[in-house]
Amino acid sequence: MEKQINYIEDVLFNNYMVSSLGEEYVHSQIPFYFEVSTYEKMVYYSEEINKISLEILKESNDKHKKLLNYFDDFIFKDKIFNLKCPISTMFWARYDTFRDVNDRIYFAEFNYDKPCGQKEMHLAGKSNFSGNLNSNFLEVFMKELMEICISYTKSDEKINVGFLMDPCHYEELHHSYYFKHVFKDTNINIVQVGPNNLSVRDGDVYGYSSIKLPIILRLFPTEFCNEISNIEEILECADNGKLLLINDPRIIAIQAKGFFAYLWDLVKEDSNLISSRDKEVITQCIPYTEILTANGIEEVMSNKDNYVVKSSLGRYSQEVYIGKLYTQEEWNTQIKIIYESNKIHVRQNIIDIKQEYTYVPSNNNMNIPTSAFGNFGVYLIKDKVQGFLVRWSENFLTNDNYTWMCPLGVQEFPILVKKFEAENRCDTWNEVIEEIAFKYNFTGAYTNVNEYISLDSLIIKKNLHEEMLYVSEKFCEILKRMYPHIQKNIDIFGKILGIPEKLYKLVSKSLTSVLCALGRIDFVVDNDGNLKILEFNSETPAGLVESIGGNSIVKKKLNIEYEDPNEKLRGEIRKTFFIILEEFKKSKSINNIAVVTSWYYEDIYTSNIISEVLKELKDYNIILGNVYDLKVVNNKIFLYGEEIDAIYRHYPLDWFYFEEEMRDIIEPLNSGDYLINPAHTLITQSKAFLAVIYELLGKNFFSEDEEKFILRYIPYTSVEEDEKLSSDYVIKPYLSREGMGIDISYNKIDQELENIIFQDRVNIKPICIDIYSTMGKSKKYQFPVLGVYITDDKPCGIYTRMGDFITNKNAIYMPTYINQ
Repeated sequence: MEKQINYIEDVLFNNYMVSSLGEEYVHSQIPFYFEVSTYEKMVYYSEEINKISLEILKESNDKHKKLLNYFDDFIFKDKIFNLKCPISTMFWARYDTFRDVNDRIYFAEFNYDKPCGQKEMHLAGKSNFSGNLNSNFLEVFMKELMEICISYTKSDEKINVGFLMDPCHYEELHHSYYFKHVFKDTNINIVQVGPNNLSVRDGDVYGYSSIKLPIILRLFPTEFCNEISNIEEILECADNGKLLLINDPRIIAIQAKGFFAYLWDLVKEDSNLISSRDKEVITQCIPYTEILTANGIEEVMSNKDNYVVKSSLGRYSQEVYIGKLYTQEEWNTQIKIIYESNKIHVRQNIIDIKQEYTYVPSNNNMNIPTSAFGNFGVYLIKDKVQGFLVRWSENFLTNDNYTWMCPLGVQEFPILVKKFEAENRCDTWNEVIEEIAFKYNFTGAYTNVNEYISLDSLIIKKNLHEEMLYVSEKFCEILKRMYPHIQKNIDIFGKILGIPEKLYKLVSKSLTSVLCALGRIDFVVDNDGNLKILEFNSETPAGLVESIGGNSIVKKKLNIEYEDPNEKLRGEIRKTFFIILEEFKKSKSINNIAVVTSWYYEDIYTSNIISEVLKELKDYNIILGNVYDLKVVNNKIFLYGEEIDAIYRHYPLDWFYFEEEMRDIIEPLNSGDYLINPAHTLITQSKAFLAVIYELLGKNFFSEDEEKFILRYIPYTSVEEDEKLSSDYVIKPYLSREGMGIDISYNKIDQELENIIFQDRVNIKPICIDIYSTMGKSKKYQFPVLGVYITDDKPCGIYTRMGDFITNKNAIYMPTYINQ
């Protein structure tokens, strides 16, 4: 990740943003992406509902006259809706849009009268990333307004456009300066006017008595038009074709919250005023809404969590009452006050808004991962969707003083979860667990109270899988060329890598040419859909039983149609074991092979499958045992009375030093011809190895292509906080495993830590999945880590864990397949 740029000045000044309580934290630079299907639904429903709404508006003085009863009376309401001139072209509108927990799209309200958000979309459009939904917004926005103005005035000369707003309302005032700025080099001259700056002379409208205004662009509420001097004369000018009002003030009829109730009444009555297709669209994207009446009071009070009550002409999230945010007593009192107010209110079914995963800006240019409610503004110009914005809030109801934004994009993510949904899910899961238990001595069905093996599947698209294979091979080429240099200079590099001095001789000597017997590169896909390497577990990779056994059992049981990437995993491991043992046999005879581990349940069944693979070579006596039972006699190693010729250790090499009772083993291992997973793997296991890679950039060690590869796939890593490091980084101990000791920069880290590396944080794209436990099902965002197994220097299988942002031992295993 590049260092974050401070956008505060750009946001507040160059884009004329309003100062607020949270002004220092209003803009996260990390985009939020819609899936293609969600984006398409938003566009489709917005454009369809807009067509329906504008057709109804055109008939609001005729067959849809009843609509005028669905919002409150105000001064000049009758005059406005008795205008004879055609309704002007709808220039702009914003739909406040929400996604519910079932990924359905709903519009909570429309803003046709005075939509804001143009500055935010312009700012978001400046971000350079593929799929940016606002990259062309400003260009289209300016082009469409200029076309409307030129078409109306029939002039290519300078056109004065009055920007009508209330200067006491900062948002509109800032918008007027923004508009004046962006149109300064066009034939549109924005003239900022308030309610007291307009006059009418000889049938024309003037600003400041001298600037003739053929067009007025409104950011002023229609229902308060009585505050505008000469409003009656201004409306007459519009009716006589001497003034174009954008948007037409009559558009308040479809701006009102009561319009939703009118649409639903047309549906309930099966009215012939709209088509059956229109009714279908309404029911799919408009939450059920009706006018709040005396007959509905009891229902709203009794089932408060199901409803939101809104004033028909309310604005700025004011006069919006969400039942679930009140106690029952507070709610009853509030509803009575609402009903006695004599203002028209609607009751609307509450949208069960989905909490999205995004990033909130914080101090020091940090972006903190969080769950938030997204109020997505879909921006229409004329009859097309042309822009998107978001206001994030940690609360259900958006508060302008505590909200933030980010760029929005659309992206087809290269991995997805295919859910297994069946009435007999529990029975099927039990069958899978039983089969893997009996075939592989598997005893890890649960991680704490959660089911460890998921019946849902992670599907990797073919192009991503091919990229993972390519990156794995290229990465291994680099490692295989590097580690011999480190072995030769272990006295220099040992401390940098966190390797205990007592192990220098051991890691510097090995009789095998392979990179590793079995390792696992942990990949993630970041927020932008890019593949990234997190680390290389070249010592003790787990997940073998799940990957070899679980993948095949689930595929067969559930009739998975996709390719199993682990079909050849067992055979490839066996081939590499064969190569290593053949190399050992050049210096000594091999008979007894010990497969040793600590007696932790997961390590036991992992080591058991390793021993079974070794038995398939048939030439050796395989002894599975506890690593702490190894004994040294006359510099020879024994296990359960048998002299051992070779060892596969599912046990970290550095623990031979840190566990005092294991230190006697080091001396005989120094011969270099014992360890099937060779000692030099401790070099590539160290997180600091990636920092060494970055230190070698620009020093003629790597080719130009290799340096590009490193910069593309490996997050910047260093052994100190330097200027190249992003403000969003993670701290990792050199030789930690299972997420132990890892921390994130936005957490306060008080104590001084040693033997740690700093790595640019990869903003992993999470997936919302179902997690099953002994108590039921829950939904949670989880972060997929795609582990690619390596034998020697070749990729040979995939092990996927779904866990928290920092993956730990509580992560769940998800069977993984390739979409060919």
